[in-house]
Amino acid sequence: MKTRRTRWYRSLTLRLLLVFWALLSVTAASGYLLAIWNKPKAELSPLKPEIYQTLQPLLSDALTFHSLQPGRLIAGDYRVAAQLSNTGSEKLLMDELLRIKHGSTLLRMLGQEQPQQIPLDERLLMGPFELNGNKILVTRPLGPEEYVDKEQLEQESMQARALTVIIGSGVLAILLGIWLIRPIRRMILGMREVAKGSAKPDLKRLPKRGDEVGELARALSQTALDLAKSRDAQRRLLSDVSHELRSPMARMQVALDLTETDAHGDDPNWQQLRRDTERLSVIIERILSLSRLENGLIELNKEALDSGELVQQLINDMCYQKPEVEERLVKLGDAWPEIETDAELFRLALENIVRNALHYTEDKVELSCEVGRDNMCVIIRDHGPGVEESTLVKLFEPFYRGDPARHHKAGVGLGLALSQRTAVVLGGSLTAKNHPEGGLEVVLELPKR
Repeated sequence: MKTRRTRWYRSLTLRLLLVFWALLSVTAASGYLLAIWNKPKAELSPLKPEIYQTLQPLLSDALTFHSLQPGRLIAGDYRVAAQLSNTGSEKLLMDELLRIKHGSTLLRMLGQEQPQQIPLDERLLMGPFELNGNKILVTRPLGPEEYVDKEQLEQESMQARALTVIIGSGVLAILLGIWLIRPIRRMILGMREVAKGSAKPDLKRLPKRGDEVGELARALSQTALDLAKSRDAQRRLLSDVSHELRSPMARMQVALDLTETDAHGDDPNWQQLRRDTERLSVIIERILSLSRLENGLIELNKEALDSGELVQQLINDMCYQKPEVEERLVKLGDAWPEIETDAELFRLALENIVRNALHYTEDKVELSCEVGRDNMCVIIRDHGPGVEESTLVKLFEPFYRGDPARHHKAGVGLGLALSQRTAVVLGGSLTAKNHPEGGLEVVLELPKR
């Protein structure tokens, strides 16, 4: 399959750089706009009666009214801010500082028909006061109560606008996060489908994208297809191997049985051939069982069963096969629960553990049970020398046999590996540790349901 490369103009890296650049620009612009937005906005309100009563007598004289110039002190803290005359060469005069900062507000105030007031910075602008067609505007410093009201209004306005910016940026961040995370989430779900054996994971429209995400989705789709083909080939191989190896081994055992005579019974070479044939048959069976478990070729047949009864039946069968182990196998306790699981696989896991314990030790092998709320543990403990701590984690590796010099009875190393795979298939786990009083303790944990 030809690999389709991502073109530079469709690159996700380029898109992310553009997105982050846009975010930085939006953040800077938001800060600038917020600063402008938070600038106090003056609002006109009717002039208070007490202020009008104070200024009206002073501004009722025509001679005094015409003599007032911007910046002149009228009385107390009241000063002239602007003057509009209907005669003379300079009809409009303004205080220079106020004209620069609030020129438009002064013109708006001069256009009012009734006296108004409005806060400007630290002062209060009032007017217009009119006499014979002439108008003036007056200012004075803000009073304590007026200053407090102005500060509170500015603070509330700033909080409201800051909250608006935070919510807006939060919504933008959520949308951006969804845009970035949704493809990744879909890829995770696709990987889980592949892990379960799907050859065609549901990736929606991701493989059609032209960026790196699309390239990754296409690679995942191809990988899933290749894995499915590999699994099918492996299963066919296992089926062929099972047929090709089992049949010759069965014929060899039948031939040995038919040709065995009294003379052969004492022949050490003949006995060695028989043992090797049986051993090879067991090895083939275990390898095939392990492969079937790892490739999901075994279907569970769950049923309700008495775990204690199954364990006792296993002990009886092993004692019947080898009467010499009857005194060594001990079942402890009577409170064994009823569980819902596959009886054959449960027995397979236990049998391999018990046989392993009987094979490596000469003392008793005890089987006990611990019951939890949702699970149960079957504990198989031997009274042998135990295992070195460094090798405990290797016990469940296929074909691990330990030190042949110390374990002259070592088998092929598949019993515990097969039991662990079986426990996983049943939804449980298998662990091993050295018992404080000596010996190895293997714990098979399974769910009750």
